[in-house]
Amino acid sequence: MPTLPEGQSLLIRTHFGDAKAWELVAREAQAMHTQAGGIEAQSILTVVDNPEFVDLSVADLVGSIDSPLPDYFFVVDRHACDDAEHPILVVAPKRDPSDAGAPFRVVPRLLATIESNLAVANLSFEELRDDSDSDGVYRGAPSTNVTEREISNETLLDAAYAADDSPTVMQLRVDLSLNSATTVWTALVRDDLVDSYNAIVSQPYRLELIVGYEDALEVLSQGGSGLAIHVPAPRSYWSIFLDPDDVSLRAAMKVFYPQQANPRRRRAANS
Repeated sequence: MPTLPEGQSLLIRTHFGDAKAWELVAREAQAMHTQAGGIEAQSILTVVDNPEFVDLSVADLVGSIDSPLPDYFFVVDRHACDDAEHPILVVAPKRDPSDAGAPFRVVPRLLATIESNLAVANLSFEELRDDSDSDGVYRGAPSTNVTEREISNETLLDAAYAADDSPTVMQLRVDLSLNSATTVWTALVRDDLVDSYNAIVSQPYRLELIVGYEDALEVLSQGGSGLAIHVPAPRSYWSIFLDPDDVSLRAAMKVFYPQQANPRRRRAANS
């Protein structure tokens, strides 16, 4: 049996029958999303994408971890790929894996809520599971503090071309020009961009994987209202901030996903 790699907050793929669904789930699970109360958060995951883990059960996955066992990990199985909401399985390996009530699921946009609370033991596994809906999926509490606007890709591209030239802006123009899948983006209205600044600086980013980090923080630290847009890109994503009045570009930051870890194999026992 293969051995799972060491890493923070494992996201393990066990279903290999739908590559597009897997890519969608993995991308959304690692993206910056707005959580309850309008707070932005992002899961920092160690992604395990290896066919040797195909169709392994929770018990098999637990058995493939060298001790000590982690407090939790996440699984993208067949159900997560097939279901329209793509709910990711949340597992506490120190519990009895035969306990049907032990695991629960979470929609990808709220994985950061689960991951952050478990990582710092702010809420227990049981408390988070008890907050799940009757079907065992955690969907969180509906937020009443977030207002949304629709921004077309054309408008976003115009804002990028109207901005002063910089390496970050030039890269943003290229990525937006190559986009063909999305014509309208959802922008979140921010009353004070300092909140976005605080959310970003609280994340354990690897700075070598970010383009435009310092420039974005300098703008966001000045505060004021703004529009925040999350734009996926190949093996990365953009956090883009616009002026809410004239829709001009205020700041942009591109985050590349870390390279996937290579699972270690156990040596065969000597016969």
